[in-house]
Amino acid sequence: MKWHFFFLASLWFVTFSLDTVANTQTGLLPSKGPVKIVNDTKQDIRIYTGTGHVMLYHGGGSTSVSCDNNKEICLSHNGKKGAVIFKIDASMCGKTVKLSSYLK
Repeated sequence: MKWHFFFLASLWFVTFSLDTVANTQTGLLPSKGPVKIVNDTKQDIRIYTGTGHVMLYHGGGSTSVSCDNNKEICLSHNGKKGAVIFKIDASMCGKTVKLSSYLK
């Protein structure tokens, strides 16, 4: 019985360690929550989030998207994906991103 417990504990430790090493080497980090995108500009902006088109009204319109590394957030024109505004990276997880920082 003790041997079974030791075996299962060892197997769990090895699995957890290998998963942590693999995530560190590929640059994937555990998500700290979604990314909130806020339109702090003076104009209404349509964006494409990878899952749909969203209208963000000027002065604080917002949406949240999953924190997937290298996910593109693009402008949206007539329901079609446009130019890339920015790509999500791990440092954005669980934080608010202002569009004015990326639009010129």
